[in-house]
Amino acid sequence: LDIKQKVFARVDEVRKPGSIISSNTSGLSIAGMTEGRSEDFKEHFLVTHFFNPVRYMRLLELVAGEQTKAEILEFFTDFGRFRLGKGIVFGKDTPNFIGNRIGTYGIAATFKAMMEMDYQVDEVDAITGPAMGHPGSASFGTVDLVGIDVLAHVTNTIYEGCPDDPQREIFTVPDFITRMIEEGSLGRKTKAKGGFYKIQKEEDGSKTKLVIDWKTGEYRPKARPDIPSIKKAKGTHDVKTRVRNVVFADDRGGAFAWRLMRDTLAYTSRRMGEIADTIVDVDNALRWGFNWDLGPFEAWDVLGLRKTVERMRADSVEPAAWVGAMLEAGNESFYRESAEGRDYYDLATGTYVREPR
Repeated sequence: LDIKQKVFARVDEVRKPGSIISSNTSGLSIAGMTEGRSEDFKEHFLVTHFFNPVRYMRLLELVAGEQTKAEILEFFTDFGRFRLGKGIVFGKDTPNFIGNRIGTYGIAATFKAMMEMDYQVDEVDAITGPAMGHPGSASFGTVDLVGIDVLAHVTNTIYEGCPDDPQREIFTVPDFITRMIEEGSLGRKTKAKGGFYKIQKEEDGSKTKLVIDWKTGEYRPKARPDIPSIKKAKGTHDVKTRVRNVVFADDRGGAFAWRLMRDTLAYTSRRMGEIADTIVDVDNALRWGFNWDLGPFEAWDVLGLRKTVERMRADSVEPAAWVGAMLEAGNESFYRESAEGRDYYDLATGTYVREPR
């Protein structure tokens, strides 16, 4: 933050009044970054959070400060959509905004479930990839791509910046990951040292993909888990059918998928209002920024809202109060499809509103 403040202090001295200033930062507050700046600076400042790699990722999160002029946000919304071809979501001035707040929770919940349920890295990735409507890099492969040290920074940002989050402790970096960082195993960028995975060159010139055993820190050849629901998922093209089959499967894949889905959906529902005002912004953030086939609320509809809430409560996991109120009012899904388009459940009014296109 001190570096940002110094840079913006210099910018404020030379900028032309009325010029727009934006930051790609996702972990620092707008109030902190603009502290001490001129009124005109604050009125023309906003966060424009692009997702890497920018030329491929569609998501652009826009976050206005308390003093940002409405016309500045409106201008950049149009500029992002029509000049840059981005999908826009509107976040709030909270640590890591929408996509990284929920996405990082999903990774943290994956670590916790793996350790508590006694799974291994390659087993988890077999479950949390395309079988659950997520990219082929799954959980640990994605972290290797991003950088394990980067994930640790993002996780710590939430831990430090969200003292009132009831699940704050889940954003504590596990000891085995801290050891990997200390040893310089940061993912793909550290090549020979690798990360959760690494490639070993054999004497005959062939290559073997190794995976870390998180308990021992040793590497072994990556295995192909023998999980019936995951094998079935590979032959299921329709993502909705695939996700339902895996999450409700009575095997090792289903047990892990249900726990991860249960915890992520419940957490996401409790963050509404804090990180975003509409479920559409949350779903779009995860689809456009993390390449999920279904956003959290879209996936919840696929699994059946009432059915999953009953099962959550049986597991002593309670979603946000507004979800329960929604069901009590007879609303059985977050979205409703019609020939005219899609309507979404609006938290503010308790009614369905046409989704903007």
